[in-house]
Amino acid sequence: MADVYYDITDDVKRDVLAATDLVALIGAATALKKTGRSWKGLCPFHNEKTPSFHVHPEKGFYYCFGCGAKGDAISFVRETERLEFAEAVAYLARRAGVALPVRKSGTRVDRAKETRTAEALAAAAAFFRYALRRHAGALALLEKRGLSEEEAVGFGIGAAPDSWDALKTTLSGRFAEETLLESGLLQKSPETGRVYDRFRNRVTIEIHDARGEVLGFGARSLGDEMPKYLNSPETSRFSKGKLLYGLDRAKEAIRKHDTAIIVEGYFDRIALARAGCENTVASMGTALTPAQADLLARHAATVIAAYDGDPAGIAASYKAFPLLLARGISVKHLVLPGGHDPDSYLAAAGAEALRAAVEGAPALVAALLARIPGPGSDPSARAARLREAVEIVSQARDTVLRHELLSALSRGTGVPLAVLRGSAPAPERPGPRPEAGGPSADERRSGTSPQLPEGEERILSALMMDWVDARPLVRRIPPEIFSHPIAKEIFTALRAVAETDQTLDFSELESHVGADAGPLVARLLLQEPTASGKTEEGVRGLARLHIPLLQLKIRHLEEKAAALQPEIHRAEISGDKNAHARLSREKHGLAVEVARLKAELKSELRRPSSRDARE
Repeated sequence: MADVYYDITDDVKRDVLAATDLVALIGAATALKKTGRSWKGLCPFHNEKTPSFHVHPEKGFYYCFGCGAKGDAISFVRETERLEFAEAVAYLARRAGVALPVRKSGTRVDRAKETRTAEALAAAAAFFRYALRRHAGALALLEKRGLSEEEAVGFGIGAAPDSWDALKTTLSGRFAEETLLESGLLQKSPETGRVYDRFRNRVTIEIHDARGEVLGFGARSLGDEMPKYLNSPETSRFSKGKLLYGLDRAKEAIRKHDTAIIVEGYFDRIALARAGCENTVASMGTALTPAQADLLARHAATVIAAYDGDPAGIAASYKAFPLLLARGISVKHLVLPGGHDPDSYLAAAGAEALRAAVEGAPALVAALLARIPGPGSDPSARAARLREAVEIVSQARDTVLRHELLSALSRGTGVPLAVLRGSAPAPERPGPRPEAGGPSADERRSGTSPQLPEGEERILSALMMDWVDARPLVRRIPPEIFSHPIAKEIFTALRAVAETDQTLDFSELESHVGADAGPLVARLLLQEPTASGKTEEGVRGLARLHIPLLQLKIRHLEEKAAALQPEIHRAEISGDKNAHARLSREKHGLAVEVARLKAELKSELRRPSSRDARE
């Protein structure tokens, strides 16, 4: 009998998720207790004594404040059952009694469909490469990174025009709309049914499998638009967490050196390749996944973790270490000076310096020792770093190697080997626990979920809580009133979701934000309604946003007015009377508007319902 496969469209995925009892699914793996609108329990992905794992059935996601694990029902099944995307959807469909559209593998129709999808992606790649030469904004961005048009095209870089239907119009004569939707090149609004280009006014980067076939695209915004990077959607062909960007180009160099360099982003991989380090691959903006670690283990004996040099990048490296060790890989850690990533370091220091930094990357134990405070420092901080290092090296499955790593830690720190061995956890088998041995829970909480200014967080939280009513309001709020970059990124993502979807889907929202914003999105979605949202009618729902919105608008206009003062001063010194008059009028207009908003705010604060809301 032929193997059975399923046609899993976005609509099918939504139906399966809607039919799945998320609490029952996850509750079978860990005991959950209801707390408000969400459920709480011990995380099934890492060892903990105090529950920090939350499940929110209404919004269809889970999140652990301890290790950062997050996702929907499909993500949970893929991680815990080690299933492919289609297998996980089928598993959930069987549990929920949802019938999936079936096709039989090996038929002429099936082969033709797969071929057409591959042809559509290849045609899109050619379209983007051709469009690059006419896209001034994309060429300017690449020029800033030191890439000529010819070099960029050689790396599979192109450009999506600033149009809602440029790709659709170009390819519609050759491919059915269904094919373009299934390949992730177009997307459809579930609200209006409108079909449009997924990638618009962005630099595009082709993502290939190890054989060189185009599976999808990454796309970078040209300015401050959010999300900064937008990828092809998850499909049966494209699963970002199972791919390594650049492996098709890097595999020969990896085989030659028996070493791979793992970086975060597309341009980091390109920068290292330009510097002569062709054996580089990228995890595409996410922390290394178990599937990616498996892929590295099949190709290289040694891996150099070269994530960004900022705290988030270092945290990503420390999450990767145990995954790599558990697969028998020798690990090195490259931290570039000044918080640089490979792309910025190439621009600042040049190719020779970047190559030298790679060649001088220290082995794992030396990197761990450099992070451990010396004797005489704060005992708690030193102990925390020691435990962190011990947990990481303990993931080496080979007993001799584990002993040697612990012995090297003992010699480097002066802590007796028996003490370190006594605190070492048993090594875990490679599986769905990417966070094991990473930074401490406190570090992860503070490092991955930054605190926003109070007013900005209140606004985002209220918009998410009352999403159905908030959708029209989201379109009217100017993004520039948000000062925190992550707040602005999340709000921009909300605007994008508001254009396409009636409900606030966690998976969709998370796909519009970067890694730093994802945990914060989860935290905001998990917040319970405040008392201010449940008082008298005057301050229920979105009405409670009036005061914080006024405060943010006032702050924004005051900052804008203050920024004009140096320009006014320069115009006065240079004798440019026209500029001086124009800027002065603009500043006066801002002052008038600020005065009006402050009067409105004062009136609002005097209202009894407003006082109740603040309390």
